[in-house]
Amino acid sequence: MSFLIDIAILVLLVGTLTYAWVVDRRVRVLMAALRDLEPMIGSFSAAVDKSESTVSALRDAGEQAADSRGRRQREPELSRGEAASFRTTRDRPSRPVGTASVSGKSELVRGFFETVRNREA
Repeated sequence: MSFLIDIAILVLLVGTLTYAWVVDRRVRVLMAALRDLEPMIGSFSAAVDKSESTVSALRDAGEQAADSRGRRQREPELSRGEAASFRTTRDRPSRPVGTASVSGKSELVRGFFETVRNREA
């Protein structure tokens, strides 16, 4: 009986070691792919930061232009039977609960890759 338990433990141990080897190979392939993608991800992150600042600047310029001309129109209240009119501004989407706005995404991405490099060393 004890021999069967020993055999079962050995089989489970070999299975565990094989699975660990497979996972290790997949992680190494993933890390190699991340290293190859690092420049592209960094430039994409910088482009996202730049586009966010550009959109914010355009929004501010548009609001200032509308305020200076006095054309800021209040949306009319709709009663039943009236057709909806087009709005001049869009409602900002509300953030999902539990999320936060992150500024400086480029530094966050660079920090991630530096941490990965430090862990590999």
